[in-house]
Amino acid sequence: MMSVIQRRQAPAPPAEPRRAVRARSLSLTVLPWLFPPLASVVGLLMIDVPLGAIVRYAAYFVACVALPGVLLMRALWRSTGSWAEDVGLGSGVGIAYQLAGWALFTWLGWQQVLVVWPVLVLLCFALVPRLRPYWRIAEPEPLPMAWSWGLSICMSLLALAITLGLMADHVPPPRGVSYYPDLLYHLSMVNELLRSVPPQLPQVAGEALEYHWFSDADIAGAVDITGLSPVLVLYRLSMLPLTFAALLAGAALARQVSRVWWTGLVVGFIFVVPHLGFLVPAWPQVDPIGPVSLLSPSQTLATVAVTAAACFVIAALYRGGGRGVWVLAVAMAIVGGGSKPTVLPILLGGVGVSALYLLLRDRRIPWRSVLIGGLLAAIAVGTMLTVAGSTSGSNVQLFAIAKFQPGYRGSTGDGSMAGTGGLLLPSLTGDRLAVAGAVVTLAALALAHAGLLAGFALSKVKAVRHDPVAWWLVGALTASWLGLCWVDHPSASEYYFLRSCVPFAAAAVAWLVAAAVRGRSRRTILRVSLAGLATGAAIAACADLVTESATGSRAAQIEVLARPVLVAVGLAVLVLAVWLPTARLRRGLAGLGTAFAMLMVIGLPIGSTAADAWSVRDDPGSGGYVSTFWRIYPDEVAAARWLARNSSPDDVVATNTFCRPAGAQRPGCDARGYIVSGIAGRRTLLEGWAYTQQALATHGVNGRKYTVQPSPWPDRVELTNRVLTAPTAQLLTEMRSRYGVRWIYADLRDGPISAKLDDLAVLRHRQSRVQIYELAGP
Repeated sequence: MMSVIQRRQAPAPPAEPRRAVRARSLSLTVLPWLFPPLASVVGLLMIDVPLGAIVRYAAYFVACVALPGVLLMRALWRSTGSWAEDVGLGSGVGIAYQLAGWALFTWLGWQQVLVVWPVLVLLCFALVPRLRPYWRIAEPEPLPMAWSWGLSICMSLLALAITLGLMADHVPPPRGVSYYPDLLYHLSMVNELLRSVPPQLPQVAGEALEYHWFSDADIAGAVDITGLSPVLVLYRLSMLPLTFAALLAGAALARQVSRVWWTGLVVGFIFVVPHLGFLVPAWPQVDPIGPVSLLSPSQTLATVAVTAAACFVIAALYRGGGRGVWVLAVAMAIVGGGSKPTVLPILLGGVGVSALYLLLRDRRIPWRSVLIGGLLAAIAVGTMLTVAGSTSGSNVQLFAIAKFQPGYRGSTGDGSMAGTGGLLLPSLTGDRLAVAGAVVTLAALALAHAGLLAGFALSKVKAVRHDPVAWWLVGALTASWLGLCWVDHPSASEYYFLRSCVPFAAAAVAWLVAAAVRGRSRRTILRVSLAGLATGAAIAACADLVTESATGSRAAQIEVLARPVLVAVGLAVLVLAVWLPTARLRRGLAGLGTAFAMLMVIGLPIGSTAADAWSVRDDPGSGGYVSTFWRIYPDEVAAARWLARNSSPDDVVATNTFCRPAGAQRPGCDARGYIVSGIAGRRTLLEGWAYTQQALATHGVNGRKYTVQPSPWPDRVELTNRVLTAPTAQLLTEMRSRYGVRWIYADLRDGPISAKLDDLAVLRHRQSRVQIYELAGP
């Protein structure tokens, strides 16, 4: 008899609690986003930023900027479905809200309690039942982890490149040797915006500040709330959060226009590649590339504002946004206009060209576009009349930007000054060599910015050209290039048109790639992507190999300048000649030409950045920004810091530090001295006047650049010189009663100081060759 023994099955393991599953899922979702702040902290610590200051500023940005902005954006519009994208766009909204609070509280003299302003938002959304749902995403659209990890890597690399490269080069006062003048100028405005609304011109007490100073006001608000020093916030802490916000907003824009999740990764890649060179010790110590900048805080904020504004404008016009999104669009346009004069023309270009497309397609007036275009135009006029600034001295000349390109003057013989002349670049009406030199120079410029030209293909590709959003991007790019080609600023500020349009160019290129590979397998997309990027990088590297310094005759210089352009164009044509027959033979490649071309363009900066970095691989670099011209001596810095500690924020100082480098302040010196207004943070009777509207307006007079023009306030120069060299009680009384001067900062390097001043004023401090006097009250 057989006996059958049944085996008992092992009991099934208990189901994992739902709460544990959620916790694990949340931790995996959050994990990628821990690396950018970790990289930021590591980078900042390595350049000697105190950990406490990093934590305090991070808490400020999260709790007082990003979170209130996210809540307001969701209440007025909606969530994007992704916390990361919400933070990118919401940070821009939070800055707009913070600026409004800063203006109100500073005007009332309540700066010390400015923290109440963002706390009001948090309390309202916590206590009002109707607002509580906005703390969560109502309709989540979780993006793949590849998106999170990809952007996290891009942001982490950016953080390390900016901190260990660019920031490490530009050491803040008092530890530096040379200080880039624009940063000290921004520092002077930050200090001014800590004390008054409307602000005065720190270099000319009593005059109105005419400049695009919203970025400095944003920093001033951060200083008010955190209690950190303006130097630390400006030089070290403010840039990274805004850079992250700009990248995330750019990724949101790309997904919004293309409706494809991975286009955000393309934007992140385009953002990060040009900045990787800053990790090379001998890389140039200024940052004239990319959409964000340490040396131009206004450009960094402008990138956040213009990208967020574009998202909201497109949502209002073409993506089903409600009334609230119009408020957001207007708010961000105002912030953008107050940050850079380039922002509103770009937005107007997008609205205008897309409206023209709709008019031609539908044969009726697109009134929504007309309305928002009118609002943007009104904001443009308002900001130009109030806060734009720095536009005086600009001229209109086609292709004037060529004057700033390497080799242009030698190859064309054109020595004309930027910001002067007729409507056409002079070399284009010269002899054959001059015309050839100009054409080659402009071709090299176009090649260097091919990525900002590629987006125009949106108007030609059938898959996207019937979408008005595509024409919006084309319009924004058109406005940017028109601004670059027509504006003739004496210091090449027309370049900011291109830097401000990077998010739109990146979104356009990413959309073109996505449209071209739609329906293809992941394997095919990966192969085409790697091939396109590698080809572009190889072309750029080959062009760099034949690049040399242009010397010799004009013809020889033209040949040297033309060589890398011809190599790049020749290789591109060769690749095209190979691609076309190959695509016919291999059906899998059919229709992928646009994607391959766009990826090749994206790959160009990889090759150029790598080649430039390789060329200086053996150069140890200086380890810091070094310039004899912009050197400020330790005793000058120490005396300025003493003055900051021992004077009132509203005090006015007379000084002879108008110009750099240190030396006799003779007519024709470079009037960009900002020791007292910048490092000491005090208003001056007169200091460096070069960036004032009045000085810019004199550009070209007697063939001189605006930076070396005589002071527009000769009476103040004369009074200062007389007080320092031949003082009398009457002169000191005039200085005190008429201009409110209480202190004199006298630098012996910049001219003689009369011994009589010791008898007429109180010598409060001496620091080597600097003497500080206090004037008695009336």
